Amino acid sequence: MRSQKGQAFILIVVVLLVMVVLLVLVPMREARVKSTPFVQQVFFQMSGQNVTTSYVDEDVEVHVVIKATEQYSGSIVVKVRKDVSLWFDSDYTVKTFPVDLAGDQVSELELAFVPDRASGSTLRGYFVEIDFTATHTDWVMENLYPPRFRVLQNPQGENVLA
Repeated sequence: MRSQKGQAFILIVVVLLVMVVLLVLVPMREARVKSTPFVQQVFFQMSGQNVTTSYVDEDVEVHVVIKATEQYSGSIVVKVRKDVSLWFDSDYTVKTFPVDLAGDQVSELELAFVPDRASGSTLRGYFVEIDFTATHTDWVMENLYPPRFRVLQNPQGENVLA
């Protein structure tokens, strides 16, 4: 009787272990099958012209050019972030784009923002971060100026926080 109870217990433990392993491996396999789109280009524009600087309170557009290497269905989150010196960077403007891209399809995503602070001692500037939610991956703009965006003090000296 004891050996049957022991065998039943071991069988239950083995079945539970197999179920846990399957619950972990199946999602990992699916994540590997999905391919993250390739970020071809990210740039800033004002009035249709590519720029790397602006003044405080001017309208700026971020353009993100994405190419899918294979089918990608999910959301792409584009963030304009503040590059804060000696502290944590912070989200400034965020927009989520639902996309359904076929293999080799190119898509351009646009996000408008208005910088509220000039680059200075505490704020280095602004940069772009892209989150691919379906594959749980991200892309961050290179830590150089340019491509990151600097904001200049208004000629009148208004709205400037160093």
